[in-house]
Amino acid sequence: MPTVAHVAAELFPVPPIRGGAAELFIEQVAARLSGWRSLIICRGDPELPAREAHGPVRYIRLPLSGWRFRLYKRYRTLLPFYDRQVLRVLTETGPDLVHVHNRPLLAQYLQQHLQGRIPVLLHLHNLSESLGRRERPPVGTPIPVAACVACSRFVLERERGRLGLGAQRHFVVYNGVDPAQFSCRWQEPGLGQAVRQRYGLGPEPVVLFVGKVRESKGVGVLLAAMSRVWSHFPAAVLLLAGGTEYGRGRTDRQTPFYRRLQEEIRQAAGRVILTGFIPPQQIAAVYQAGDVFVGPSQVEEGLGIVFLEAAASGLPILASTRGGIPEIVRPGLNGLLLERHDDAQELAEHLITLLSDPARRETLGRQGCQWVRQQFTWDHVARRLVGVYETILGQRAGVEVDHVP
Repeated sequence: MPTVAHVAAELFPVPPIRGGAAELFIEQVAARLSGWRSLIICRGDPELPAREAHGPVRYIRLPLSGWRFRLYKRYRTLLPFYDRQVLRVLTETGPDLVHVHNRPLLAQYLQQHLQGRIPVLLHLHNLSESLGRRERPPVGTPIPVAACVACSRFVLERERGRLGLGAQRHFVVYNGVDPAQFSCRWQEPGLGQAVRQRYGLGPEPVVLFVGKVRESKGVGVLLAAMSRVWSHFPAAVLLLAGGTEYGRGRTDRQTPFYRRLQEEIRQAAGRVILTGFIPPQQIAAVYQAGDVFVGPSQVEEGLGIVFLEAAASGLPILASTRGGIPEIVRPGLNGLLLERHDDAQELAEHLITLLSDPARRETLGRQGCQWVRQQFTWDHVARRLVGVYETILGQRAGVEVDHVP
């Protein structure tokens, strides 16, 4: 049975106990790769063992903290502490394929030092500008990996001539969701009652946001829109679920935007709840407390797992058209899209429309549940990845799975 080594970025551990979409992707697909063993290489964490195994999945967590982590982040090309450790593990374990997530410079380093002995795949979960300048090569630098995988067609087309430059093949593999974890509210009524009680909520309408509480995620625009919503629905509640950052000691860091937001909330005309960081294993229940899910991102998102989670939970979605979001939020199918991402008036009008029409919310929610279960489960994602792996290794001669020529 072949082995694929999933190499995570140096920031967070797997499983994503401190957050991270790429880390969630790795955790969810690793055990679902039929016919493959998975080796997960990631940063160590004091709450997790350095080495462990669960069925066909092995974990090797590498020490990187304190001054070594700070030096690596600042001078990674001169002091590649993490890269060297990863290379040492790969040399010792000898996997059949190396799957690097969101770290083009690390993929480049491994490609050079493995010298073609093991194919390297670079997986882009974000655009290059979303990565730090020390985490990407100079513009125009080819990274000669066996394949470049992108989380959406938007990301692939934007990165084909940037981080995807030099890749032999290009693929799109979307993110996924676990329908066993994110239950459809219309199939199991009453699921959100416990969460509503936890936050002191009754039957009042709840507008839900899940994600990092940042200006770039559109939280400020959403709060401005709610001032208009409250004139029609005074009892409506805005539930902002998430911290400001990911990582140890950073999940509820007081950023300048967060402090301004708290002041605006104190002066708001209606009720706003800030939950703080919620661990991934607890987030599914929070979706059940909402009536409408809103993701008014102000930046170009690669895709956004939260939209798949909201759809799987049966929530109608209201989102901006930034980046790859329109690939998974379809007007009339599972939600509505904003024509102007920064227009609080338009956002408020759509919210009022949805809150005024329970039947439409239910239709969009039910359709979203069904669509996600047909197209975007982690089992679907794993099957697509197996096809990509077999194509790279030549086990599917002439067959390109989700290949974009």
